[in-house]
Amino acid sequence: MKIGAYIKNPALLRRLLRKIAENKLPIKLLSEPSNEVNVIITDSPEEIIGKDKIALIVKDDEAVDKVIEEVRLLLKRKIAYNILAIGIDPGKRTGIAVLGDGEFLEGKTFDNKESLISYLLNVLKKYPYSKCIIRIGFKEPVSSLIAELIYRNIKSTYGRVAVSYTHLRAHETSLHLVCRLLLE
Repeated sequence: MKIGAYIKNPALLRRLLRKIAENKLPIKLLSEPSNEVNVIITDSPEEIIGKDKIALIVKDDEAVDKVIEEVRLLLKRKIAYNILAIGIDPGKRTGIAVLGDGEFLEGKTFDNKESLISYLLNVLKKYPYSKCIIRIGFKEPVSSLIAELIYRNIKSTYGRVAVSYTHLRAHETSLHLVCRLLLE
């Protein structure tokens, strides 16, 4: 599969080029729509219509991130991740890790829970998936608070998301818990 980028907006082009370099994607820069590619990333879809191509349209920075993820999936010959797994560590600085079919996609730490929810909503929009599982580590009362925020803000919009939190069993150390969560 050959992928090209035909972008007129200089700001979008800079952002796209930065993301292409970060992800080491084999995307050819085009000065005009071309028959040498099957997929065209563009901010000018009207110039692609009628051509036998898949057009991935970018109109803003958020769309660039989403299109880059779509390209990554297309290169793997997928249209979505089977399982999007999101792990949340409710420690002093709440952290999050996102995995798609077992591959690390991104991670971040937060100073407040509201930023976490906003970030989580963007992750759910950005990555196409068949099933999403959100696991929250145990640290009361933070775990319950995060679970409640997720339930109120995400569960209603994204019904396919399973949310749970867990705690150490009497005989487990933190290492045991991490291993158990990875195996469940």
